[in-house]
Amino acid sequence: MANKFRGPALYIDDGRRITTHSMLKQMARCPKAMQYKYAERLKPRLLTMRDKPLHRGSWFHSLLQEHYAGRSWKAMHAALTAKYNELFDEEKEALGDLPTELAALMKSYLWHYGYDKSDPYHGWDVLGTEVTLECPWPDSPDGTDIYRCRVDILYQDEWGVWIGDHKTHKSLPDTTFRLLDAASPLYIWCARENGYDVRGFVWNYIRTKPPTIPKLAYAGTARERLSLSAIETDYPTFYRGLKALGLDPNNDQYQPELERLYEQRWEHGKPQSSSFFRRDSLEKTDEMIARVVAVSMKTRDRLHEYDWEDRDMVERSPDRSCTWCSFNALCETELFDGNALMLRQRQFTTGDPLDYYQDRREVDLT
Repeated sequence: MANKFRGPALYIDDGRRITTHSMLKQMARCPKAMQYKYAERLKPRLLTMRDKPLHRGSWFHSLLQEHYAGRSWKAMHAALTAKYNELFDEEKEALGDLPTELAALMKSYLWHYGYDKSDPYHGWDVLGTEVTLECPWPDSPDGTDIYRCRVDILYQDEWGVWIGDHKTHKSLPDTTFRLLDAASPLYIWCARENGYDVRGFVWNYIRTKPPTIPKLAYAGTARERLSLSAIETDYPTFYRGLKALGLDPNNDQYQPELERLYEQRWEHGKPQSSSFFRRDSLEKTDEMIARVVAVSMKTRDRLHEYDWEDRDMVERSPDRSCTWCSFNALCETELFDGNALMLRQRQFTTGDPLDYYQDRREVDLT
């Protein structure tokens, strides 16, 4: 089918030009990385069991998706644990004891948000998880210029319909990102175009650093006591830790700390004080959404109409994020006239850059 769009149209799917937020974000961040990932469709080659990394964030995200889809998060955890157990000892040491830590973190998460078998989602009526949405851009009268997104969770509560995004971080972020974020207004716009009367966006933050398990100081001596120095924990972890040490949680000396930690449990309208879990909601005005959509269409046109064939003239945007970019070695090698062909063959293969929109559960369980 002939391309009817102005310029080369970076990604065509069944005659429709597709743009995702990841594409918009990558183009704004670094055109060179955009070239590698979307124009050349490079993907890191699968070399070891680490090819589908068992990182804390992706592992915990999978557990949340299973839970809110009404499936067993424990079954997913068992499957990922089996995969973890196939790693070499040095790989396990580098990752840490993920099976133990993330199971405990998931139990803490469920306790924090009031999990109950009679109301497992604590007032959320889950409309869908990992929902793929599409809609035409406002300047596409024939409906063939498409924005596509995937939302972690779409749910309804007594205040309306919300889009939720599970975010794992080493430390809980401040408000700056949420105020300037472009994904949330685009997701809200797209959901509304699909008939969902979305009120706003919710960031479901989880800190991936596990709560500290209490230990004994001067264990085995007459000075033996519970150590509370430099401990950052939550109620379930502290309570279980006392029991594991053979200490009585009902002892008066532990009650102040238990009560303090219990008060951090989430309640709607109550100030959030947990160091590990936080939910931040934000409603977007129609004017703000329209502004973000308009700016995004400019980025959309630039990424699709860019001259990706002139490879050496694609700009680089070096900053700290280059350190963890998947293409940093290739980018450096090509910049300094190294043997890029050998590096490409050894480290990369080619594939569909939008395969994220396939069934994620199958990806995580293979």
